[in-house]
Amino acid sequence: KLQWRDPRKIVILGTRHCNLLHQRIIELVSFALVLTGNHVYTSGGMGTNYVAMRGALRAENDTANDFDSRLSVILPQRIEDQPLEVQEVLKKVKNVTELKRNDLPLDKASRLCNTKLIEGASELIVFAYHDSWTVLDCAAEARRKDKLVTLMYLD
Repeated sequence: KLQWRDPRKIVILGTRHCNLLHQRIIELVSFALVLTGNHVYTSGGMGTNYVAMRGALRAENDTANDFDSRLSVILPQRIEDQPLEVQEVLKKVKNVTELKRNDLPLDKASRLCNTKLIEGASELIVFAYHDSWTVLDCAAEARRKDKLVTLMYLD
């Protein structure tokens, strides 16, 4: 059985633009992290964050469910602002926080959201292209805060 000594708080973030293979890999990473006792944090939107939610929820459903939810989602805006597919998945997530920053453009609201996500985390896993500036900036911020950062480029 795969297992770490102490559960970790791990943020998974990345690009909205993922092909099917990348989506499967990201979902499997999230699934494995939850199965090994870690808590996964992510944000909303399609792509990386969506499949990270799906993987974590699948892991929760595949276990005896003798633990609190190991998935938390922080949204930069409201649930209603998410694509319909994401809204459907969010209905299954027990720990959802809406920052409700509709007063800001989405990229600025996302940056604030990403900062909040990495504040309480011990690690950050990023799936990005070399021009995915918002998540790459988040990775740089996490490094400045002495977080363990794993950056996986999709291009």
